[in-house]
Amino acid sequence: MRSLWLAIILPGWCITCLGQVCPKLPELDFDRRGDGIYMDSLLTLGRTHRQIAALLPPGRHKNTLHLEGLRFMALVFKQMRGQQRDSSFLYAQQLEQQALRYHNMLYAVRGMMLEEHYLRTVKGNYPQALRINQHASELCVKLPRESSPRWQVQMNMGDIYMLLKEYDNALRSYQLSQNLLSFNTLLTPKNRKLLTSQAITQIGEVYEIRGQYEQARLQYEASRQIAVDVHSQVNVAYTNERLGDFFISRHQPEQAIKFFDDALAVWTQLNDRAGQAAVWARLSEGYALTNKPVLAIEFGEKAVAVARKSGYIRIQQMATQSLYQAYRFANQPAQALTMYEEYSMLRDSLTNLKRVEELSAVQKKYDINQVRLAADRERIIQQQQLINVRRQAEIARLRAEAERDQFAGETRVSQLRQRIDTERIKAESQKSRLEQRARIDKLSHDIEQAQLIRIVLVGGLAMLFGFVAVYYRKNRLINRQKREIEGLNWDLEDKVVVRTAELKLANDQLRAKNREIEDALLRGQTLERKRMAADLHDSLGGLLAAIKTSMSALNPAHMAEREQQIYHNLLNMTKEAFAEIRYLSHNLQPDELEKQGLSEALTRLISKLNLTQKITFGLDDAELPRLDKTAEFNLYSICIELCSNILRHSEATEADILFRRFNNELNMIVKDNGCGMDPADATGMGLHNMQARMDLMQGRYEIHSSAGEGTTFIFILPVASNLATA
Repeated sequence: MRSLWLAIILPGWCITCLGQVCPKLPELDFDRRGDGIYMDSLLTLGRTHRQIAALLPPGRHKNTLHLEGLRFMALVFKQMRGQQRDSSFLYAQQLEQQALRYHNMLYAVRGMMLEEHYLRTVKGNYPQALRINQHASELCVKLPRESSPRWQVQMNMGDIYMLLKEYDNALRSYQLSQNLLSFNTLLTPKNRKLLTSQAITQIGEVYEIRGQYEQARLQYEASRQIAVDVHSQVNVAYTNERLGDFFISRHQPEQAIKFFDDALAVWTQLNDRAGQAAVWARLSEGYALTNKPVLAIEFGEKAVAVARKSGYIRIQQMATQSLYQAYRFANQPAQALTMYEEYSMLRDSLTNLKRVEELSAVQKKYDINQVRLAADRERIIQQQQLINVRRQAEIARLRAEAERDQFAGETRVSQLRQRIDTERIKAESQKSRLEQRARIDKLSHDIEQAQLIRIVLVGGLAMLFGFVAVYYRKNRLINRQKREIEGLNWDLEDKVVVRTAELKLANDQLRAKNREIEDALLRGQTLERKRMAADLHDSLGGLLAAIKTSMSALNPAHMAEREQQIYHNLLNMTKEAFAEIRYLSHNLQPDELEKQGLSEALTRLISKLNLTQKITFGLDDAELPRLDKTAEFNLYSICIELCSNILRHSEATEADILFRRFNNELNMIVKDNGCGMDPADATGMGLHNMQARMDLMQGRYEIHSSAGEGTTFIFILPVASNLATA
């Protein structure tokens, strides 16, 4: 028979493969899982597919066919029983490794799901199964919803939650899996409906455990209808058995027997002895409950015979229990006693097995919780790292902008200096030319004087009149040259005065530009702080409000006492976080600081702190003058930082902010009566920021503190400079 099946299917399939270059492998017919010949033929098809794919030229198409062949082999071995199922795990591992090598996330997740099913159902290794599910869930984020196997991840998570008895989480996982299945287009319509039927059945089991029996019945009936619509005999049989068990548990055996009869017809048609034995045992129980001992004995004996032969202990226990009741009703005490003894022996054996399973379940639950805690810690660490990266990026951006503005200012200063140096060089060059011209005139004068002396010596004393005339002419020439030199000196002094005025004007313009740069920097910082305040209030504040509204929609009356306590704690923490966001968003850049000055802003800040905090804050600003915007902004930022540190670390009951004037200095004193600190340990980021602000204002600060005696910060500013405005 097997040879005939292969002779019919394999040649046609191989011809199709050669004609279409290895097409898609056939879908598994789950109704024929018990047909050994059919399953062997599928394995042969899978091996042939892999051989043909190996002959193709390298490329993406070949890689996909290779992965599809591995997935098909793993699926076929998954449906088999016994040690052959181990091959499914080996093929699944190869599938995951090759998919990651080819960067194919879809097939990687498919391989991981096959590994998870084997570890959870065959090996009972729930912690490792949970780790695989978590990793697969992270990979599914990168896949489109239409092809993502995330529905399977949620289905598996629902089974794990059922083991942990977290039924609410299990229900959410099954419902999400059902919703995701409706969008998946890679599955065939039939398989998508069958998997939806499985999710609906699991939802019904959650409802039944929670005592919502009507909802459970509706879910079971909906699952059965889907199996009937897609003509899946195996799933029809399973859903009929599940409905029969439901009515047995609800003490309605007449309705249960109808569903058991339908299931028995399917298993008989499929020639599945295990399925027949399970239904016979259930029918025996149903007929025993309806006081029909003859039928109960008939079906019970059939079930016991198959169970003894095949080693189905649970079926044997069900059958012997119903046979015990049936023989009692039939007034056959000997057979009833025999069945009861056999039932007791099986019950004790199963009880011991159940205890072992319960202990194992407790250990698995502990291991799963450890895995979940580790995953939560890793997620929190990643979130904190992301926040730190964002903060560093924001700081780097602000620093780059400040450096860019500083570089632009330095460039302008350098250009002004170059212009001043050029003018100075021109003035020096002109002065040098004038000096050279004066020396030339002097040399010419000396030459003419020498010539005159020679003429006088040659002319003799007889030329006295001529000498007088020459002497007179000489005096006039000397006077004229003196007047010219004096005129040149006056012109040079006038040019020096004009150049000095120009240099003074350039310096005044440079100082004005510096003030404009400082004002622009302050405005930029103000706008940035306002933007950050708005972002905090609108984005994070809105998110906290949405969380609070969502939590308020929950009904704590349906929660356990511990869950109610956690629920109220979460509400309180949400309120505190919302208040903290409002406090931070307002104090980043209050309107009072910009409009009314530092005194009014600090008065408003102290009033808010005294309304919401346990520490009593005081303010003495009688000697505080009105300062420029940069100084007031920096002093307010320092006060915010110190008040925050006092609230978080000082353990104080009182704190004060004082302002004192001493000659040409303004002192700002911030002190508390808390636990104190070691000034040598003052190396935090907040103190570095305060030092930078004091350097900007050309000031300094001191720290005075010791253990148990509070902490005092003294900030010293020079008010004789351009800081004070009034």
